[in-house]
Amino acid sequence: MNALRAAQIEQGNIDPYSIFTQPCKDTSTLRHNMRGHYPWMSRAYDPCTERYSKVYFNRLEVQKALHANVTALSYPWQTCSDIVGNYWTDAPLSMLPLYKELIAAGLRIWVYSGDTDAVVPVTATRYSIDALKLPTVINWYPWYDNGKVGGWSQAYKGLTLVTVTGAGHEVPLHRPRQAFILFRSFLENTLMPS
Repeated sequence: MNALRAAQIEQGNIDPYSIFTQPCKDTSTLRHNMRGHYPWMSRAYDPCTERYSKVYFNRLEVQKALHANVTALSYPWQTCSDIVGNYWTDAPLSMLPLYKELIAAGLRIWVYSGDTDAVVPVTATRYSIDALKLPTVINWYPWYDNGKVGGWSQAYKGLTLVTVTGAGHEVPLHRPRQAFILFRSFLENTLMPS
């Protein structure tokens, strides 16, 4: 815990989900932007999206419309809940055994990652995939969108890794066009465009 606290201090005031994005400012901006405006529908990433969602999903009429919180929990909805995280005991410590099982079953698996995400960084994802010891089918290569690098990809036997340049933790929120190309390539069972 001491190491985590030291790392948090050293990283400074950044948005760890998108390290090159300015962090969300004060709540007066939040109140101004919530007036009849749906920031998640804009064409650019808004670092206050998490705050907007907390306000929105804690509104009684929204919970009623979604048939949510029907047990009247005593705590508010949060995007990442310590209450859920601390008491959720049936989650695996690692996804790697599940990946092995799905690969053995012949399912096609794509793992994707935004390259500006410090919460689940590309480097950590690559180390995890390397731990599977899968044979490489296609080496690390850039993929393109309109002549510009959209990210990088590597195909292994049973798994494909794709990164998206300039995307944070929620790739479709940060880079919707590139996320669409990624999703389309997966559905069409084709490589990322090179």
